[in-house]
Amino acid sequence: MVLVAGLALWLGSRPRERDHRIVSVAVSSSGRWIAAGTRAGSITVLDRTSPNNLPRLLASAGDLNDLQFSPDERSLAIANRNLSTYDVKGLTLLRTQRGDGRNYGTARFSADGRRLLTITGAATIEVMDANSGEKQTSVCCSTIYGETGFDPDGTMIVTAGHWPALWDARSGKLVRRLTGDREFETFGPIAFDPVRGWILMGSQDGRVYSWDLRTGQRAATSSGRAGYVDGIATFRDSPWIAYGTRGGPIRLWNPDNGEERQVAGTAATSNLVAGVEPNSVVFGTEAGFVELWDIASSKLSQRYDLR
Repeated sequence: MVLVAGLALWLGSRPRERDHRIVSVAVSSSGRWIAAGTRAGSITVLDRTSPNNLPRLLASAGDLNDLQFSPDERSLAIANRNLSTYDVKGLTLLRTQRGDGRNYGTARFSADGRRLLTITGAATIEVMDANSGEKQTSVCCSTIYGETGFDPDGTMIVTAGHWPALWDARSGKLVRRLTGDREFETFGPIAFDPVRGWILMGSQDGRVYSWDLRTGQRAATSSGRAGYVDGIATFRDSPWIAYGTRGGPIRLWNPDNGEERQVAGTAATSNLVAGVEPNSVVFGTEAGFVELWDIASSKLSQRYDLR
């Protein structure tokens, strides 16, 4: 009995292994900077011109939900229990837009960098001044699992969740619902197809759905796969749309002909982001790597160890 108790005490005193699994990545507009974070909020910023310099930050205000660079690449927005922005080069705090612990699911800058869009744990979508944090518009309601984002020209807010919709970005008024009824399966990630003019959303049913941004009409739907769709990436130089389910391989879907294929060797644990290089997609892995893959050749282009 003493031996068992001693063993339990020894095991309990062992340091817990660090979780390296990356759950969120962001790429700056020029592609120079890549940010990656674990669920516990260990965030690393990689300067691709100086890859050995890896400033780190432990954002300990709850689970990490989202990362986003400002358009001018000077700041990084971090969404967790609070909503804050940090200097990209040194990861020093610039300002806390929200420090109330309400749980912020998304951080999205407007194209000019002046506004910051988020969704709270209370399912309210808010647009605020990126510098002062002053609330400009609020919309109700969605779900924190579903992303929200500005459309490409910044005039509308797109929300996912159980009832995906478009809202006027200034007034907060509903423009249109994208589905006729409340969806049982929740929509999560949002992406915009610059070639086709579509809104794309990933669903809990393992499919990617698309709507025409101008008319709101359903355009196409991928075939179903096991698992939630956690990430979508689109490309200006390719007809393919990349999407991934939790921890599974990346799939490529061409809505023009319905073709789908799997990118062997990939296993994304984060969202997907299109890289600045042609046909490139960026994501994080279970082991703490950030990987860049070329979707045209289905080959790994670069891997960064952020452990």
